Amino acid sequence: PRTRHPKLLDCTAHSMEDAIPRVNYEVMQRMQGRRVLLVCEVKSLVDGCYVVRTCDDAEVVVRPQAGGSWGETTYVEVVGTVVDARTLQEESHINIKSQQAVDFKLLNEMIKLSTGKYAGLFSG
Repeated sequence: PRTRHPKLLDCTAHSMEDAIPRVNYEVMQRMQGRRVLLVCEVKSLVDGCYVVRTCDDAEVVVRPQAGGSWGETTYVEVVGTVVDARTLQEESHINIKSQQAVDFKLLNEMIKLSTGKYAGLFSG
């Protein structure tokens, strides 16, 4: 029998139904109440909520977890639940530490393809 390194992810334990869809603002509109993944640019912090720019150049408000702070970062990947057309409730986040900007044009095209014409390639 083959042995596996204990720290390697067992990809067979997860199905496509478990996958969290990447969204832009346009796709987020169809996902109210659902868990999504949003890569965004942090614009400001207003009344304890983050105002962010999506890869399709819209502004969205992200409500962080209670007591949560993203620190000093320009780009962040947020997993959360879509509350309404412009609001995401954060469950978790990862600061994207990069000296270069995230390629929003490429990211937006990937999201459009994975939720549109080629959605079948990205679903179970």
